[in-house]
Amino acid sequence: MNEVSCCEERLKSMMLIDKSETPQKINKVLKAEIIYLLKNYFDITAEDVDIDLGIDKTGEYILSITAKSRFLKVATCL
Repeated sequence: MNEVSCCEERLKSMMLIDKSETPQKINKVLKAEIIYLLKNYFDITAEDVDIDLGIDKTGEYILSITAKSRFLKVATCL
């Protein structure tokens, strides 16, 4: 492997590592925002919502949200 290819691979690796730290930093904020939104439609608490934000080998983010609710809040039309 030549020096340029080695440097390119090292840079890609460093970028993925740096990018992978981002989900951990915003996970709490994202969860709070999602709970705020879902509370308009469902009876939920913070314990009812699970958020998993990760990154795959290509650098794309993967977001998984699971929420449990005791009941659906019915909207009334005016």
